[in-house]
Amino acid sequence: MNVIKHIIIFVTTGFIFISCSNNENTSKSNELKTPHFKWINGNYILKSLYGTYYENWKSDDSLDFKGFGYYMDSTNTDTLFRQAMNLENTPKGIFMYFNVKNQNDNKTVEFKLTKEENNSYTFENPFRDYPSIIIYKILNDSTVNVVMRGFKNENEKKEDFIITKVK
Repeated sequence: MNVIKHIIIFVTTGFIFISCSNNENTSKSNELKTPHFKWINGNYILKSLYGTYYENWKSDDSLDFKGFGYYMDSTNTDTLFRQAMNLENTPKGIFMYFNVKNQNDNKTVEFKLTKEENNSYTFENPFRDYPSIIIYKILNDSTVNVVMRGFKNENEKKEDFIITKVK
């Protein structure tokens, strides 16, 4: 009977040890594969002749972020554009999700992170016309260059603008 007790304790201890070891390794490998998006937290602004664009990002946890953006007209009385955004780390990769009010039948559109280098993050959705590519390039602690590319009405289109973090 004592031998069976020792075997059960040994096997149980082994399972616990293996289980803890696997969780630690999984966590470390996710950390290594996940780009650091802490820079995205905060409030951003873009002023133009036509109005002002505001964007806000908050961290859900260490890997996922939620954002909301809207564009006000030059008199700051009418909202011209509104979008909800998510940046998520999934088992299939890192995705940026956009849900723009009154566009795409109010359905969320996803863009997969395809490239990360030199503080530049490229998200792509080859099944869309415009934008099919969105690039975020961190210029410094308070400015981010956003480039959107794709095709609209069979013509190549590109928008390039800088959003500034509000402190």
